[in-house]
Amino acid sequence: METRNPVNWSKLPLDILRAVFELLNFVDFHRAKMVCSNWYSVSKQTVPRKSGCPWLMLFPDEGDYVLHNPYEDMVYRRRGIDCSGSRFLASCGKWLLMLDSRSRLYIIHVFSGNRIDLPPLESLLSNDSVLKRMEDRDKEFEFESTDGSYYSLLNADEIKGRLWVDEESKEVALVWYFDAPACFVCLYKKGNAHYDLIPITYGVPRKLTGLCGLVLQGYRLYILSTRRVVRVIDFSGQQGFEELTRSYTSPTFSHLGYNCYSSMVVTTAGEFLLVTITISESSERAFRIYYKDPNAEPDDQMPDLVELDSLGDEALLLDLGITVPANHTLGIKPNSIYFTRQDPISSKTNWNQTAHVVPPSEVDICVFNLSTKTLEPFPAPSNMSLNNARWIFSMT
Repeated sequence: METRNPVNWSKLPLDILRAVFELLNFVDFHRAKMVCSNWYSVSKQTVPRKSGCPWLMLFPDEGDYVLHNPYEDMVYRRRGIDCSGSRFLASCGKWLLMLDSRSRLYIIHVFSGNRIDLPPLESLLSNDSVLKRMEDRDKEFEFESTDGSYYSLLNADEIKGRLWVDEESKEVALVWYFDAPACFVCLYKKGNAHYDLIPITYGVPRKLTGLCGLVLQGYRLYILSTRRVVRVIDFSGQQGFEELTRSYTSPTFSHLGYNCYSSMVVTTAGEFLLVTITISESSERAFRIYYKDPNAEPDDQMPDLVELDSLGDEALLLDLGITVPANHTLGIKPNSIYFTRQDPISSKTNWNQTAHVVPPSEVDICVFNLSTKTLEPFPAPSNMSLNNARWIFSMT
């Protein structure tokens, strides 16, 4: 029987829609706002239901990724979205950067499954280098200079990356590199059909060579060199990129030795921090944060580091290398460090097996409170063995 007055769900009264959105959990909230433009508009006017802590994306050793509410210990499996055979590289908010079994990059939305395919890896824009995919070998590549001065065989299993997506403007930026160790980094921004190549070992001043840390914030890329100088690269222009770092720039950090793992962080104010992680003999994990002594001489090659006791009303997302404002509604606690995994860059780490150093491949989901110096662990579900994990922070 034909319905005489079919319901137009997109035209529901705004007060009813707001009341419904306020009752939804994290997953259902984001699914509902994608129903239509009107529901999306209402979601932007609605304060989401308060969460005990941010949600997690879990990547089991077998099968596709799942969403996990650690506060309620609930696991949500997505329907109709298949990433099987793909390897997770990076995340930003609700978007993932993935590499499929044929070494093709794409980004995918966690909830909608909307997929954006990216240019082939070999689409490098460079005047003096070329990357070639080896015939009938999906994972093997040749990287060589046009003048024959250097040559490398590379494998796609060594690819790592970083991703940035602005949900409001729909802008996308990402970087990827072969961590073998890295001799170049590739930049991409929305609208390009290629990747811009940034040299790491060849054709750059000695102070700027090497890759010890990497942070992507919008169209700015920060690279920590092996001599502890932070390179700042801007690619917000119409074409290419601009190296903002001068060859005479003094080191941002001094070496702390090999008894800890260190990671670079860029704050919301654009300041550089160095976060170290150590494990005591009793297997207790400790985080410490440092910044360059503001009174250091401009040409000081071994600047003193000052320990930072508090992040104030910000939280530090160590996996992304950034800080964000705390948000009690979303469960993002102030003066805390959110952490899921130790994933060092190969050229960066000289692991001392006799020291108490964090194992490089361990998935360890936790939040460290800087005020109390206490660690809150978030173990994975007991029936799940994890390959990777990421906190979900963006709620736009």
